[in-house]
Amino acid sequence: MTQPTDSEEGLPARANVLLSVQRALLGRVMPSLRAVVVQWRAREVRVRCYFDGEISEADREEMSCAETEVIADYRPEVAVEFECLRLDAPGRISDENAWAYARKEPTS
Repeated sequence: MTQPTDSEEGLPARANVLLSVQRALLGRVMPSLRAVVVQWRAREVRVRCYFDGEISEADREEMSCAETEVIADYRPEVAVEFECLRLDAPGRISDENAWAYARKEPTS
């Protein structure tokens, strides 16, 4: 993948960040993954992965591999961090950052 360009403010561009995370998730989304939410600032990309139920070692390993792929998309001075969080359904995910992934869940 080509080096993502930065916005005029020095922040990683929204489309580049979201596409980087979405590409890294390809083949790694398991049924327990409810949502992936991304936040970025100058030289920092933070990704929160919300899981339904206990987070297995396999789940953590898949997200670690995705994190490595996103890290590879950026220069060394850009810090990338993935965090795995448990939030069982039907608990509401009240994260107001950009969503890279959301599974379909019952509305009732």
